[in-house]
Amino acid sequence: MLMAVKKSTAAKPATQAARRLRGNETGTSTREALVREAMKLFAERAIGAVSLREIVQKAGQGNQSAIHYHFNDKQGLVIAVADTVRALFEPHFAAVLSEIGSREAEGTLTDDDLVAGLVMPLIQVFHADETGRDAIRFVSRLASDGGDLGQSLVLKQCAPFLNQIEARFIARHPDKPRDKLQLQLLLGMSSTIFGLTAIGGLRHSPFGDASPLYAGRFDDLIRDYVHFVGRGLLGD
Repeated sequence: MLMAVKKSTAAKPATQAARRLRGNETGTSTREALVREAMKLFAERAIGAVSLREIVQKAGQGNQSAIHYHFNDKQGLVIAVADTVRALFEPHFAAVLSEIGSREAEGTLTDDDLVAGLVMPLIQVFHADETGRDAIRFVSRLASDGGDLGQSLVLKQCAPFLNQIEARFIARHPDKPRDKLQLQLLLGMSSTIFGLTAIGGLRHSPFGDASPLYAGRFDDLIRDYVHFVGRGLLGD
């Protein structure tokens, strides 16, 4: 089953002070600084609750017209953040689809592989670094309070990937109604996104036991979660 959560080997994000220095050097880095700080703020609060002035200040920019220069308006900035998040997802989506394709060619592909493939890219992004965590939280904000624009951006990010996962499920379960399968795939992905934003709640049991849940057994938690999503997808 596609289970591993690989640790990112990329360099750790620069400090906020360093990001601000870079943001003042060139137009490109200014744009990157604005996108990064916007993602972080949008992830923390509702998109509508974050002002352009605050984003400019957090990015270390003295020119209040920086957002209008690079993005025209707030909607343009939200779209730019969504494009950045999609770039974070795409290598993980591609790797999963490649492995699924290999197992399919070998005749070893299982339903659990497809379920793991559906949720693992999101889990991998979330656990890579703080940027990944902000990215997942931002997507949850897009879905919950981004309105029609937010919904369309979320679909743009995941539709090509979901279509390929759906095609494999259809091939394996031709009798399953397609509308039901599509709903269950969306629910599986959505529950993963929103569940990751609240993952801290899983560190302690709400059932009167002070010991942490799954202490030191993260792979077991992931395996059980994949099983949980899979039973929903494969049920009637």
